[in-house]
Amino acid sequence: MEILLSDQIKKVLNSLKKGEESIQAFRKGNLLYINGMAIILSQSKHRFEVLVDDEFNDFNVTIYAEEELKVSCSCKTSSWCHHRIAALLQLSENLGRYDPDGKPEGKAYTRKGMIKRVLEERTAKAHSSKYKIRLSDNAFGEHILINERSKQYKLTFRDYDSQNGYCSCTDYRTNKLGTCKHLIYAFSKAKGISAKKLKKEIYPFIEIYLDPLNKYQISWYFPHSLPGNLKALFQEYFGDGNTLLEDKTEDFLGFLNQANDVKQILIRPEVLDVTEAMYDQRTIDSVRANSKIDFSVLKAELFPYQKEGIKFATYLKGAMIADEMGLGKTLQAIGTAIFKKQLFHFKKTLIICPASLKSQWKSEIEKFSNEKAIIVEGFPDERVELYNSKDAFFYIINYETTLRDVLAINNADFDFIILDEAQRIKNFETITANAVKSLKKKHGLVITGTPIENKLVDVYSIVDFVSPGFLSPLWEFSYQHCYFDIDQKNKITGYYNLQKLKDRLKPILLRREKQDVLEQLNNITHIDVPIEFHDTQQEYHASAALAIARILSKKFKTPYDMQMLTKHLQVMRMACDSTYLVDKQTNHSPKLIELEEILLEKLNIHKNKRKIIIFSEWKRMLHIIGKMLSRNNIGFTELTGDVPVGKRKKIISEFETNPDCRVFLSTEAGGSGLNLQVADTVINFELPWNPAKKNQRIGRIDRLGQKNTNLTVINLIMRKSIEMKIAAGLTIKQNLFDSVLSPQNKEDIVDFSEKGRAQFLQQLEDLMAEFSLPQQSEDIPEIIPELELENLFTPEAQAQEQSVRIQRLQEMETVMKSGMDFLAGMFKMSTGKELLSTDNKIEIDHQTGEIVMRFKLPV
Repeated sequence: MEILLSDQIKKVLNSLKKGEESIQAFRKGNLLYINGMAIILSQSKHRFEVLVDDEFNDFNVTIYAEEELKVSCSCKTSSWCHHRIAALLQLSENLGRYDPDGKPEGKAYTRKGMIKRVLEERTAKAHSSKYKIRLSDNAFGEHILINERSKQYKLTFRDYDSQNGYCSCTDYRTNKLGTCKHLIYAFSKAKGISAKKLKKEIYPFIEIYLDPLNKYQISWYFPHSLPGNLKALFQEYFGDGNTLLEDKTEDFLGFLNQANDVKQILIRPEVLDVTEAMYDQRTIDSVRANSKIDFSVLKAELFPYQKEGIKFATYLKGAMIADEMGLGKTLQAIGTAIFKKQLFHFKKTLIICPASLKSQWKSEIEKFSNEKAIIVEGFPDERVELYNSKDAFFYIINYETTLRDVLAINNADFDFIILDEAQRIKNFETITANAVKSLKKKHGLVITGTPIENKLVDVYSIVDFVSPGFLSPLWEFSYQHCYFDIDQKNKITGYYNLQKLKDRLKPILLRREKQDVLEQLNNITHIDVPIEFHDTQQEYHASAALAIARILSKKFKTPYDMQMLTKHLQVMRMACDSTYLVDKQTNHSPKLIELEEILLEKLNIHKNKRKIIIFSEWKRMLHIIGKMLSRNNIGFTELTGDVPVGKRKKIISEFETNPDCRVFLSTEAGGSGLNLQVADTVINFELPWNPAKKNQRIGRIDRLGQKNTNLTVINLIMRKSIEMKIAAGLTIKQNLFDSVLSPQNKEDIVDFSEKGRAQFLQQLEDLMAEFSLPQQSEDIPEIIPELELENLFTPEAQAQEQSVRIQRLQEMETVMKSGMDFLAGMFKMSTGKELLSTDNKIEIDHQTGEIVMRFKLPV
């Protein structure tokens, strides 16, 4: 759409520019545009609302950008007016923010067509691979194939003509094809075996296996007549066919016990896995029928939907709770683990989460339960010792640690594994996904806010951890739900049959949206989202903290020092948002990435049609956020101090009345005096210093006239940063906020009481002591960006600072001389001797402000 719209606008403007009747309107419209008289009120994918400020009135221009360009103006002029032209010129400036969109086009495969494709792909892979194979003496015995990474697989050929056989690889166990690239390669290398030799070979064993061409039903294969002593056994369990009788499924363990004593019977390991799973399910069903969950053991008042979620996950081997953000998925996961311990006698639970959430998980566990939680960290041998300890029920690690510790984790025998933020394993081809899925567990739980309607292949990967094989194989899942690009066969262009997929996932997936449980919720839900620093952010943050520590170490602090404290504190806060606010060159912002995920996945803004206010103190940050919103086709409007007061009502009205305008971006200009009850969510991109300002932000939606009874406040907070202290309630007297910490402060002299100043400085010293600072200043460059404060380095400011410094030193020197005279008198009264006055000195360092008094006692 972007290229098409650009072409349309260019074509229209060029014609208007050259037209005899329209050239005058074009010039007037261009003048309005150049002078900034065109303001985009709201933006969405196909509709743009623009306010044009003409000389005597305001005019609303609406631009529709679908199959053809349509522009209307409230001036109701039938021809092209200068308001429309100004609006088009303004829109052309912003078009780079928009991504193309359209109806998914592509190819939907039939089952037969997809099977043909995947077999061709495996054949091509087999012929291009550099495998090695060791053939058995018996053509139907177990052969060994070794891949490029020296991993070995066992293969058996059942039929050389149809190339039917068995392979121990994972793909064969799940692909429903009856073959794999290893078997294809092996059959190609065994072509030299003569038909005469094959006829003489005896199939060496009676094979019990899962038939991939028959939904992996338990089956048996033996091309010869069964020995007489086994006929009755096979007849009892398989009847006259080769597939296990349905009514014998529950009793199959009896067959295995008898077959275990017969050397001629070979039972494939997958058969044992399936049998174990069947008996595990029988145990779960029995526990469900004969037990009752006592929620009183949790130290929390649970909402009914949370109890439902805990019950749902407790009685499943694998489950996914995909509730919308803010509905308490963590508490439900903790409760599930507690009750699995009670009901199934689980001994250990492993939680895998992003590194930034480890401490939060530990805190939540100890807050809501009586169980102990350990964060596993340290050197490899220390981690192994922690995994194997029996000091706790919960063990917490991050995804990166999983990659290094797969063997140690598997050796530690965890019963239950919980994945938080499971999008880390969305891509089934990544090392992380493979490592997590290779972990041994009895039960598993995934908690995620990601809706199933988006990125279906990612959902496939997550479900593969929850319940391996539930959606397998991938080719079958793909042809049932995905459109493929005609030219690029691996590119997915769209999805279909989504309702069918929802129904298919219901047995293992539970998702509730806020609107589904409104009557159960409290009025306001507060959510703190911890986020990890980017390295460059950390550098800027630590640099500013170091500069503050230097100032605090000075014995005497001038007004200039206090202004520099303000600057460095602002740098620390800005670095938490984006490096661009500090250096104006880079844009490292994990917060922006998290915000995008919250809007698109956790709040699912496109589907839920909700209205959201996003606050940031910095206009530059709002501009960056705006670009992200445009890229994702999220309609928004923006209010900063640059918007004239008279125009603000128009912007607010646009947000309230335009259903496509979903987000209201605002600085503190929107923090007070505005009523935005149409919104139900406030996102603080950063917390303000002043708690009152935070309450003002919330007050924009929590007021009379609010139709939504349940509101959400989301705070994005950088871990191990000054923001954590603000969130924890760093208290500074109200009269210090505006005078010391306000970005709008432009005073050269900070005027507050000595008592208040001492309190403020003491709090800063305590704050800086908690941050990790480098031992040498050379480790980190000092960053002092241009803030929105007046220049503090003018000759007048420096002269004032020097004058104050000299005056204070002179006052102190007078005090010290009086002190010297007092000491001399006291010494003479006590000893009768005089101090040696020629050696008594008062030394003043005018650079550091240090004063040293020296005197010599008589011998």
